Amino acid sequence: MDIRQYTSATEVLEKVGKCLMEREAENNLPLGLLHRLKKNEEKRVKYEPGKEPFIAVVEENDGKLGMIMVQTPPDNLVICGKEEFIKPIVKWLCKKGIDLPGVVGCKPIIDKFVEAWVKETNKTPEVFMRQLIYRLDELQQIPRQKGRLCYATEDDLTLVTYWTQQFHEEALEPIDKKRAEEFVKNEIKNNTIFLWRTENCTPVSMAKRARETKNGVVINLVYTPDEYKRQGYATTCVAALSEWLLKEGFKFCSLYTDLDNPTSNSIYTKIGYKPIAESVEYRFI
Repeated sequence: MDIRQYTSATEVLEKVGKCLMEREAENNLPLGLLHRLKKNEEKRVKYEPGKEPFIAVVEENDGKLGMIMVQTPPDNLVICGKEEFIKPIVKWLCKKGIDLPGVVGCKPIIDKFVEAWVKETNKTPEVFMRQLIYRLDELQQIPRQKGRLCYATEDDLTLVTYWTQQFHEEALEPIDKKRAEEFVKNEIKNNTIFLWRTENCTPVSMAKRARETKNGVVINLVYTPDEYKRQGYATTCVAALSEWLLKEGFKFCSLYTDLDNPTSNSIYTKIGYKPIAESVEYRFI
């Protein structure tokens, strides 16, 4: 077994990308992060001190991938691999003095990692979110609300910023207006945020295209304000965006849902999304 830290996502993708691609949708998080970091390398993006990406790979004795870890501080560590390497990885991380805010990935390996990390560090683990990873290969034809899907523009900045804050309040954790606005400005510039508008052009639901892999793309930031909920707008918005992305050339779409939210899970299964794995996110306090 060999544990090695890398500074180049391009090098790591060349080394382990083929293995991660065997379960491309399930591994969309580490793959998507590596692809994003690769693009940053090509653009020669410079990181603030202390916010440099952390990438490490565990190789088995025969050269096969044992585990991969990716972190973009201050976000949580993403882990993907085999459970047998957890204990040596935890000791290696502790020896390097790495203090993790949290960890996220497919449930079996993350649960094992948390157990070992707590024993080694005496940290207190807290489940932040339990999720299902869904994959869509073929869209189901369902009734949709009248209207159209369109890019969010600079004219929508105030509304989308507010909706983004509300989404974080409901689904993740609070985000201040300045940070939300900076995020939205950048995403609008990149044409990644979409709105479903009614026939009279009223925006009623939102969704975003996110991490891309070779064959797939993730949909997230799905939000509908209270006054438009339970009217089929979220279903219509996600169905329309999924159709858009498949027509664009992606072979499949992926998304994450709150395991404890039966409404959102019902919405996506109607469209044709099928659960492929369970993900869990822990925070350490």
